[in-house]
Amino acid sequence: MARLVWFAFLSVTLTLSRGDDRPNFVFFVADDLGIGDVGCFGNDTIRTPNIDSIAAKGAKLTQHLAAAPVCTPSRAAFLTGRYPIRYGSHIEESTMNYGTVLIMALDHYCFLFFNISGMTGRDLPMAFVQLAIPSGLPRSEVTFPQLAKDHGYQTALLGKWHLGLNCAWAGDHCHHPSEFGFDYFYGLPLSNGLDCDPEAKQTIGQYIARLLYRHLRLWEISTSIFVVILALKYFKYIQWKTLFLLSTFGWSLVACPYVALTNGRRLNCVMMRDDDIIEMPFNISTITPRMTLEAVRFLQESKTKNEPFLLEVSYWNVHTALVPYKEFRGKSRHGLYGDSVEEMDWSIGVVMATLERLGLTDNTFVYFTSDNGGHIETGEEGGSNGIYKGGKGQGGSEGGIRMPTVVQWPRKIKPGTIVTEATSQMDIFPTVADILKAPLPQDRVMDGRNILPLLGGALVTSPHEFLFHYCGGHLHAVRYMPREGNVTWKAHFVSYNWDHGTTGCFSLRICRCAGQEVTYNDPPLLYDVTSDPTEDRPISVDSDSRYPIVIDVIKKAVEEHVDSLTEVENQFGVSNFIPRPWLQECCNFPFCDCQENVNLSSLRING
Repeated sequence: MARLVWFAFLSVTLTLSRGDDRPNFVFFVADDLGIGDVGCFGNDTIRTPNIDSIAAKGAKLTQHLAAAPVCTPSRAAFLTGRYPIRYGSHIEESTMNYGTVLIMALDHYCFLFFNISGMTGRDLPMAFVQLAIPSGLPRSEVTFPQLAKDHGYQTALLGKWHLGLNCAWAGDHCHHPSEFGFDYFYGLPLSNGLDCDPEAKQTIGQYIARLLYRHLRLWEISTSIFVVILALKYFKYIQWKTLFLLSTFGWSLVACPYVALTNGRRLNCVMMRDDDIIEMPFNISTITPRMTLEAVRFLQESKTKNEPFLLEVSYWNVHTALVPYKEFRGKSRHGLYGDSVEEMDWSIGVVMATLERLGLTDNTFVYFTSDNGGHIETGEEGGSNGIYKGGKGQGGSEGGIRMPTVVQWPRKIKPGTIVTEATSQMDIFPTVADILKAPLPQDRVMDGRNILPLLGGALVTSPHEFLFHYCGGHLHAVRYMPREGNVTWKAHFVSYNWDHGTTGCFSLRICRCAGQEVTYNDPPLLYDVTSDPTEDRPISVDSDSRYPIVIDVIKKAVEEHVDSLTEVENQFGVSNFIPRPWLQECCNFPFCDCQENVNLSSLRING
């Protein structure tokens, strides 16, 4: 009996020892941060010492790519390790007639654009812009936080989610982070846009409402229709029940959009703790310090419980509206944008210092990246994408998808490592799976690859032979990394019609993915992005013998890739993207107004 007790004790001890030795994970995800905004990637005017320190103590990835150029599909691909087009997180080309509502997810604006000019409304790079919509990351998708949770990890998401919330009614939370592997959520179910700026004199929604209801005279038209309905009742063509139903339905059609447009800050700028609304509308300026405080608490609790953890800190920085905490305002050389970058770097420093204080640094895999490139169309409030052309919203342009990424794991990654090979944010899923010794899902195509051998120096070439670059639902470019040699080719099948002298689409505030706003390249443009990362010197179609060989290989790869796609529900279809009042979250009903009281003094914010 004593021997059985001893063996049981030994078994438990060994299990705990293995648990203690399991690596932890910390993921930092910035919002709209350009590769030219970070010190270790060439910026010498914005201070990012803590991000730079991760690079110095670990690895800098100079060709790390997002799978999409805007928030929602990019973040979905990061979590799932799969191209967004595989599960409908893209939008197909469609033609909108006069008077049809075109939902334009310009993350920067976060507003509904009504097509009143009769122009063709072809697809854009899309992201969710309303809280009260049924779209989101499909429940059929598996994420790497789920993988970690299944292996005994405590998981938490602090900050921006932006992958949906409800399906059938407010509170069902079918797209909530808890459904995708996060034990704890503290942050924004949607995002922050200009409508969330309390200092804005007029929000975008209010502007659109004024445009519609004044110039289209919707109130006058609806009142006239109501008078006609009353007349029908007076002459006994309809009954009171019909009058009531028609009036209620008609006024709802007019009033609900007006309420949604003019109250965007209250309805969409929401903060949650797990399933509860804790702030509505949120105070942007305090979000980063509050997230930082939550991160410190989570790390301390995990250490106390002796549990392995996976933490994602998903910043609003530097998505407009730009409202940094008061201690950081006016501290940078680049206005509110620079202040917001430096605020985020401070937060990363606090988290990293906490890991060090708790003795967790050596056994923690730390990863920092951005969801997409800087939004250059916003001018001084937008980021820098360094030497690379294009920016946010441009899936085929390096400035839209080449991300400032650094990784640290002292046990596996040598300090000062530089990885120049092409890698993808989709690679994080299989990399985490490899670290956990967990098998990848076998019932779906996985597009990411394990990059741990590349980070650790065991391999020197990319695990990818091809990477496909989408804008919305359109394949704009393809990267080809031959298994021999050190050349990375990139073929552009579609190019953007930039405003003259720029690499942005300022007239639209973001570049479209199709239609008259792009150029279809036939033959495709081909670049060697290893020696020509700025893509200034296209390979000659006529005189360079390599051109037909490379393009032929790429086209065959595209055919195989397209054959691997299956038809799925489009999460950005108009029917899925129109707000439903019954999906709207609200605290302190019917006022939808609540605030969280937090003491930030323990953080010792010095700016």
